[in-house]
Amino acid sequence: MMIVEGKAGKGVKAMAKISAAGAGAEDTGGPMSLGEKVYAEMKAAIIVGDFRQGAIFNEADLAARFSVSTSPVKEALSRLRQDGLVRVIGRRGYAVTELTLQDFHDLIEIRIVLECAACELAAPRVTDEHVAQMSALSSVEIDLSDSQSRRAFTRANQDFHELIPAIAGNVRILRAIQQNFVDMQRALFVDIARGDEVGLVHDHDEIIGSLARRDPRGARDAMYRHIIQARDRVIDRMMRRHSSLQHMSLTPKEQG
Repeated sequence: MMIVEGKAGKGVKAMAKISAAGAGAEDTGGPMSLGEKVYAEMKAAIIVGDFRQGAIFNEADLAARFSVSTSPVKEALSRLRQDGLVRVIGRRGYAVTELTLQDFHDLIEIRIVLECAACELAAPRVTDEHVAQMSALSSVEIDLSDSQSRRAFTRANQDFHELIPAIAGNVRILRAIQQNFVDMQRALFVDIARGDEVGLVHDHDEIIGSLARRDPRGARDAMYRHIIQARDRVIDRMMRRHSSLQHMSLTPKEQG
């Protein structure tokens, strides 16, 4: 739970609903039920690609995986359906929903509107403590071969991007960013492969520098460039994957 008060937040408590696993489960302050634990674990697994887009599973599979009865699994799947992360596929069970290229473009447009505005609003309110927080979050590295490393990276990335509207004191922008960031994180791991870590650095230095200077326009522009660069990396990876699949489907004669 992220709480911003005092000078920067003017008493506004901005709560980032991120579980210890980076799954986005709501922090109620008490122990989690089995259903909440399964939900949090599954959401985290979907975000970082442990459950690939289009993956199919049923309640019995998940109950065995998490060593629970089907009741908490049903609860978790109901919440994941509400989140738009899984869909029912008749008697076969459930499938992880797939993000289309149009979905991705829509997410980018939303991020530009919300996060650039958040940077502009936050800049005059940034303190040295905020700068230290942002720098610490941006120092988290990723090992694509390790699921926990992927989760720690996505948790830090989401915390960073939610800290900015929290500093600005705009809870509505914060909530809107939270609503869309899960799918944005999923997009970062589309067709990801070992060796792609270079495309998954946080790359927040320019944003942090502009915010540290309390430069609203500079922070806004830095966030815009950051979002566009992230967009281009994901699209390039998706296009390379598509081209590779096309090449593999050609007959030797067609390949020339």
